[in-house]
Amino acid sequence: MKSLKLFIPVFISIFLILSDYKFSYLDNFRSHAATLISPIYFLVNLPSQLYSWIDEQGTEKDILLSQNKQLNREILELKTTLQKYNNLLLENTKLSKLLGSSYSINKEKFTLAKITSISQSRLKKQLVINKGSNDGINNGQAAFGPDGVIGQVIHATPLYSTIITISDPTHSIPVKNQRNGVRGIAKGKASKNNQIIVNFIESNQDIVEGDVFVSSALGSKFPQGYPVGRVISVKTHKEDPMMDIFLVPIQSTNEIEYLLVLPQENED
Repeated sequence: MKSLKLFIPVFISIFLILSDYKFSYLDNFRSHAATLISPIYFLVNLPSQLYSWIDEQGTEKDILLSQNKQLNREILELKTTLQKYNNLLLENTKLSKLLGSSYSINKEKFTLAKITSISQSRLKKQLVINKGSNDGINNGQAAFGPDGVIGQVIHATPLYSTIITISDPTHSIPVKNQRNGVRGIAKGKASKNNQIIVNFIESNQDIVEGDVFVSSALGSKFPQGYPVGRVISVKTHKEDPMMDIFLVPIQSTNEIEYLLVLPQENED
């Protein structure tokens, strides 16, 4: 009896398998059964699907954050590179303007220097450059900008040099009128404004506003023919045969970053 109870389910199972295989009687049944239990399957599988979805979202967020950081880093690097390029372009423009100055540099040897500081007070008008005796700079050498004379080296250390400008009240330079050759001595004026006064020119000489005075090299350490200043005012005195001629420097030290230092010139 026990054996019969055991074999009957087995026989029925084999019969159903063979019948389904041969005639596909149970296809509809399986289809309906799968439809009925699909909600249960969904609920059972929901936690794992939810975990996978959350994990994917976290991974995508990490990837996006990483990509965002990388893009920001690349943008910063590009901006830095662009700033360097723009700075080099600006430096090149400044140097081109300096080397292509309006006057002719007769010397093949000169030192290109960068202005590191400027002192502009009533009684002191000086600047410091980043070249010194190690670079061949010596006391007495003349300094020039793209438009004209700047001044003269008064102190050279191994690493830097100090230049006194032509508008300093202690600085003098022999000059001549570019238009008619009238000579005088230009000296810096003690004022907050960068001005120069030309002395030792008689009142009967032809000097007018707008005239340009250049270096004359007469007994000077400056080579001749370099623009010094433009006349802005001429004053005569009844009891003094000499006139006072006021100039403004051709070369403004506030508008340049580089200058040229030339070897000392002793000949007219």
